Amino acid sequence: MRRLWHWIKVLLLAGFVGGLGAGGYVAYMLTRDLPSLEAFENLRLSAISVLYDREGNAIATKASEEDGRAVSRRLIRLSDVSPAAVSAVVFSEDKRFFEHYGVDWIRLLGGLYYTFRGDLQGGSTITTQVVKNTLLRDIALERKGVSGLERKLKEFPLAIELERRYSKQDILEVYLNVINWGGNATGIWAAANAYFGKDPSRLSLAEGAYLATLIPGPNSRYLDLKATRARMKTLLEAMAAEGWISQAEAEAAWKEPLVPRGWEARYDGEGNLTSAKLVDPEARKLEELQVQGEPYFVLAVQNYIREKLGKSIPLSEGGLKIYTTLDPRMQRIAERAVAGGRYPVGSQAALVALNPDTGEVYALVGARPGTTGEFNRATQTLRSPGSAIKPFVYGTAIEAGWTQTTTVLDAPVSFRDPSQPGGMWRPKNFSGTFLNASITIRYALDQSLNIPAIRTAEAIGVQRVGEKLRAAGFCVGRVDPRTKQCTFEPNLSNAIGGGVGISPLGMAAAYAAFVNGGYRIEPVLVRRIEDAQGKVLFEAKPQRTLLFSPQVAAIVWDMLKGYVYDLGPRSLAKSAAIPGRVVGGKTGTSNDEVDLWFAGASPGLVAALWVGRDDNKPQRWRNGSAPSSSVVNPPIWAAFMEEALRGRPAGDFPRPPGLVAGKYDLFSGAPSEQGKTMLFIGPSTRPQEQGQQGVGSREPTFVVPNTSSGGSFSPSGQTIAIDSATNCLAGPDTPPERVLYLQVPPSRVSRYQCG
Repeated sequence: MRRLWHWIKVLLLAGFVGGLGAGGYVAYMLTRDLPSLEAFENLRLSAISVLYDREGNAIATKASEEDGRAVSRRLIRLSDVSPAAVSAVVFSEDKRFFEHYGVDWIRLLGGLYYTFRGDLQGGSTITTQVVKNTLLRDIALERKGVSGLERKLKEFPLAIELERRYSKQDILEVYLNVINWGGNATGIWAAANAYFGKDPSRLSLAEGAYLATLIPGPNSRYLDLKATRARMKTLLEAMAAEGWISQAEAEAAWKEPLVPRGWEARYDGEGNLTSAKLVDPEARKLEELQVQGEPYFVLAVQNYIREKLGKSIPLSEGGLKIYTTLDPRMQRIAERAVAGGRYPVGSQAALVALNPDTGEVYALVGARPGTTGEFNRATQTLRSPGSAIKPFVYGTAIEAGWTQTTTVLDAPVSFRDPSQPGGMWRPKNFSGTFLNASITIRYALDQSLNIPAIRTAEAIGVQRVGEKLRAAGFCVGRVDPRTKQCTFEPNLSNAIGGGVGISPLGMAAAYAAFVNGGYRIEPVLVRRIEDAQGKVLFEAKPQRTLLFSPQVAAIVWDMLKGYVYDLGPRSLAKSAAIPGRVVGGKTGTSNDEVDLWFAGASPGLVAALWVGRDDNKPQRWRNGSAPSSSVVNPPIWAAFMEEALRGRPAGDFPRPPGLVAGKYDLFSGAPSEQGKTMLFIGPSTRPQEQGQQGVGSREPTFVVPNTSSGGSFSPSGQTIAIDSATNCLAGPDTPPERVLYLQVPPSRVSRYQCG
């Protein structure tokens, strides 16, 4: 018998030891890989992101994202919440919070009971809920049974350590900032605004009790006001019974006529709910993007970060400080200028102004005042530039060796085009008339004539012009609906804006090349981004691509100034002139007056203004007549520029070395003391230094059309055809688009005869 009893004791001891070992192993397995408390400091700072203008003023807040949903949370201090609301939440969720050390052992058994029943909220303390909503947030909350037990066992040691390191006030403050109150409201600031439209410091005891009763199941409890009122009464009575509030305070809170957002409710004098109707379930939803002003600029910044910085900037995590390029003064001026314009019926407008050297966008208007919706006409649409594209065509020609006095024939011309009636494309000038004479390209630009621009593109090569336009930021083709990328399909109509698209933001950036030394500048909307700890995540640096040599860019700028001033009162852009300032620019009108443009610059600023309809229909005045970009756009543009530049130095952009000036007849290009002063690349400057190609070293005097187009020739020289790719005489195998007709002195023909 003694032997049997001995073995029983041995077995019991072995079972006990084995049980301890197994339990220890299970506990180890369940609590291993605990996250470090060091991560707590970062997690507690996650919140909405704030956008600032260049003067440090907040212009918008952006919700963060957690678990794939938007979270509107603004971090606040415990002292910023009304004490009555804090008391209601603490009593409801963890009334022994100030007595335990992270784990309430009295509630532990109840918590385990709730866990096995499938309610992972039951039995938690405020401290363990902080752990669950920060350090253990990645553990899926929907898991049941043992997985729920695993999470509970992970919570306990972390909660105890949290209490050891931080004060009760710190933990409670974090809790009030991380707890979910339904919808996209996370934290008590969001809850107070979502349900009552007020700051948490102004919450009453009744409102605090309502919010406290929502916590275990905010979405379902919000939908049942009657049941939630019953829970409120139970909570208020319990708080009074345990001395947290007086009986009078409980009764006053109960009688307060509480009406959460989205509800219509009535009460009797005793606080009983007599009627309740949920009229708008979405009323409690907070805007994910709250804008104090400049909505289209803010939308552009949001897209800018996602498209250009999305891989490196955690916009969805929130807590960011985003310092933008917006100049609040210029933005207000831009909005006033757009608001004060005279527009065709149903037309919209967009204006963008930026620094031509850095690309920083100072002002961006995406619609006329009073427009609703988030469609941003300044950035989200590609429109035909019309004649505003011509400076890039002539700039490409000057790069190829032309000058402002190079002449081109303005006369009827036709090109084979199967898509046109009769298989021929017969372009016309805007006026429908022709000068039937050879004119300088400067005069052709002054008059915005289509035929000379088309002949120029034909002469220097459609491919060459298309590549230059693409480099400037134009879409030379169409946007592929599948890839969302722009195709490259250059053709002759590109020279007058056909088959080409660009946004107002892109147009401003492209025109910057004419005044910043020849660089296509990448627009910048964000100067710097910091995380919640002040660490710099991004700092903008100018991104520039050489488009033209400084000399070529300066010559085109000379022509753009001529567009404003050359013809005096007959100038198509006379209303763009600003007293006391040097300005230059170009209008643009697409077919059927669908798009109207003016893009231009003055020292320190470049701006582009677009006017058109959202439905792409032709624009018309109320009397049915067609508008012109020279009438609609320059006054608005000038109104903005004059006020925006007020107080800044006047003068012109600096002229690069290697240029000479001379006076020439505007029409014929002949030297004339009464002519216009024009810039030219000096004879001592080698074309290779200017980035010029092809005919740059051949000094052509006249460009003539193909004889099949009915052109005439000057008797002063010999007409030759060269291959623009080789700079040699063209042969029968030379592709037509590479053939360039030049008129040169007979003595120079031999220069083009290659081996």
